[in-house]
Amino acid sequence: MKKEIHLALIGAGNRGQGIFGQYALDMPHRVKFTAVAEPDKKKREQFSANHKIAPNRVFADYNDFFKADIRDIDGVVIATQEDHRIDPLFESVKKNYNILVEKPLCTTPADLIRLYNGIKNHNRVLIVCHQMRLTPRMRCVKNLIDSGKYGKVVCIQHSENLSYHHMAHSFVRGFFNSEKLSPMLLAKSCHDLDLITFLLGKKAKKIASFGSLNHFHKKNAPKDAPLFCLSGCPQYAACPYSVLKLYFEPDTDPAYIRQMGVVENKQHLLELLKTNRFGRCVFQTDNDVVDNQSVQIEYEDDVHVSFTMCGHNGIERRMTKISMTNGEIEINGRDEYIYVHSFEPLSEERIKVNSGGTHGGGDRAIMDNFTDALATGDTSQLLTPIKDSFEGHLLVFAAEHSRKEGKVVDVREYETLLRKENPGK
Repeated sequence: MKKEIHLALIGAGNRGQGIFGQYALDMPHRVKFTAVAEPDKKKREQFSANHKIAPNRVFADYNDFFKADIRDIDGVVIATQEDHRIDPLFESVKKNYNILVEKPLCTTPADLIRLYNGIKNHNRVLIVCHQMRLTPRMRCVKNLIDSGKYGKVVCIQHSENLSYHHMAHSFVRGFFNSEKLSPMLLAKSCHDLDLITFLLGKKAKKIASFGSLNHFHKKNAPKDAPLFCLSGCPQYAACPYSVLKLYFEPDTDPAYIRQMGVVENKQHLLELLKTNRFGRCVFQTDNDVVDNQSVQIEYEDDVHVSFTMCGHNGIERRMTKISMTNGEIEINGRDEYIYVHSFEPLSEERIKVNSGGTHGGGDRAIMDNFTDALATGDTSQLLTPIKDSFEGHLLVFAAEHSRKEGKVVDVREYETLLRKENPGK
């Protein structure tokens, strides 16, 4: 077994630095980043310094990384912005690298088909960062479903309860606030539609969706509110979205700060927020993504699923209830337990699962999964191969088509149409 895996990182932003890079710093006996491509000078310098990467292996443009034709690496991690993932992915395939790529894979239905056509013959490791499949909690739930003890799944109720501050940071002020770049369902919830499909192991038949931007409009701005929070807003004390409340608390998510670039200290942060996008009044930005959306899906064997995403919650959590012919499985999202009810024999069970870490332990698990496969050569335990990720992405695009057109969409007919319109090779 290979002792230390050498990787290249393409995109040293929030997740590149804070998740994949941090994993290597925490697990230096397993992983080492030996090359990086990142256009932002400060981020690039920070990452290369933290990981002691030689200057000739540090690139401002990922095209220069591929031209360098570096062969002494075991794989690449692609963590660019979501509308800049296809090209480095295709280039990595051409170089025959092992690949871990962030989700979502792309931002348009046409690109999804183009991607499938372009990678279907890649015979090395190529997995997607759908880490929810790998969380200890969801692996336990999958095992419970597959055990057969609780009968067949009849329906699933699943919700993603996005906190009000995460909604404001990422999808109102932040980089994911434009449907042109990425609709909410793709940017935030392709995880969820992938997870549901994984748990069921079935194909979807029909889908319908409704959603709207309910709250974050200029008409809801407080009287006399300036364009930036720190420009003397008279209502800051009563506003839950004040930057002074969101970015200066001990429990502020460090990912929020990483997305602003390299922030030196609190004073530097204060200065940045006077003019950067994260300091804007949430009611006066250029956002257009929905802040609430519901999706109804009919799967094979008449299994029905309801999914809700809402960005107006005090506590960020996912909640799931799986109704089966001989039982029920419930996940609250606020505690470490899975609640299992059996009808016959009549019983109730509470299973404790250690789910610490970001994304319920999934971020650590996805890197473990990737590096284990590269170290041992055993790919049988890979749970997020790219071909399995297409269905969840397809459901996102079909749901968006339903929401915009106001109709129920036949998923398989929609897929056939996309393939006809984008035949590929």
